[in-house]
Amino acid sequence: MDQENQLAYRMLGRFTEAADAVREARRKIEKTGEPGWLSTVVARVSLTMLRVRARRGFEMPDPVVSSGPNDEVGLGVLTALDALTPDERVAYVLHDMFEEPFEQVAPLIGRTPLGALQVEARARQRVEGRPVSDVDLDGQRDVVDAFVAGADVLDADVTLRSEDVWLRGAGMVAPKARLLQGPWTVPAVVGGEAGLMSVVDDKPVALVSFTVRERKIAAIHAITDREHVRRVVPQPAEFALTG
Repeated sequence: MDQENQLAYRMLGRFTEAADAVREARRKIEKTGEPGWLSTVVARVSLTMLRVRARRGFEMPDPVVSSGPNDEVGLGVLTALDALTPDERVAYVLHDMFEEPFEQVAPLIGRTPLGALQVEARARQRVEGRPVSDVDLDGQRDVVDAFVAGADVLDADVTLRSEDVWLRGAGMVAPKARLLQGPWTVPAVVGGEAGLMSVVDDKPVALVSFTVRERKIAAIHAITDREHVRRVVPQPAEFALTG
């Protein structure tokens, strides 16, 4: 993705909405002569979309899914971003992810630079309070493979989040996590983290990503809506869905 599409994606966490935001920002600049850099207008359009979307219920974000390593934002991060207010999300994404100074962030959210800093600080505390993997992708994969093989590798305080479920504790999470595995599963990289893709009749039906800390699974994020899964796995053939 180019910078504007990457910005919109991290602002919104949905591929279609991000594309719409970039398209609308370009239209504003080209058709109405609205001043400003494209990235600034993308941020402004995204903020408007976030404020409208805040009235909707929770929806799992769209992770980047691949068969090999990728450096994209994980489902855990995207879900944490979704829990922020629109102003908090814009401030955090612009400052922490794109290193924009608070003098640039402040006008977008109607704050002074000091006010923007305070908004960003609240957002950072919430986003960075989530579990984060402390091993590389190969280390994560080892633990996920052990989980698939039946090993007890869930942290005692593990969490599981899907479209309609939020669970905490290994006793609550383990049965649900096992159900997420279809007739068989395919290794995948889901938002930069080791994950699994459940397959039925050679079609992907669920996506799961795992956060690994101290050789234990600390968090699980899952997409179980089949249409959503198929929307974010544009090239299923690359995952070798047979045999």
